[in-house]
Amino acid sequence: MRDNTGPERAETVDSDLFELLDKLESGVHHARSLPFSDSCLVDREEMLVLISLIRESLPAEIQQAKWLLSQNRQLVAEARKEAENIVREAETRMTAMIDEHEITLQARQAAAHTIETANQSARQIRNGALDYAKKLLSGVEDSLTGVLVTIQKNKKELN
Repeated sequence: MRDNTGPERAETVDSDLFELLDKLESGVHHARSLPFSDSCLVDREEMLVLISLIRESLPAEIQQAKWLLSQNRQLVAEARKEAENIVREAETRMTAMIDEHEITLQARQAAAHTIETANQSARQIRNGALDYAKKLLSGVEDSLTGVLVTIQKNKKELN
């Protein structure tokens, strides 16, 4: 992954990225057409190299957001699993103490409290991860919007 720090570096990465996209587009436009269809033949190796270079040129924030979403899913899954384990444990305890009324009441209360605590913890983890992902994606969106505005301005200047 490339380091996208500083405005000069960001402009270089952006220009590299758009240059690669232009090459990709040019390759498709100049590809041999198949008769009687919109399909064409492209140099697979050249296209795969260009796509690989484009991936390498993408801002680090996109990879970070992707990683963050993956972590968010993992945290939610772990929290659910923990909650299920807690529920199972509470059910096991309840059945073992069913004969004694007061102990049974205490076990039910403890299980409910534990489940609520686990659910609340899972919600907090998920909300925090979602907020962080939204902030990162907003930043990426702002960056990409700026790049798009620059492209449109440059295209107008070329006309």
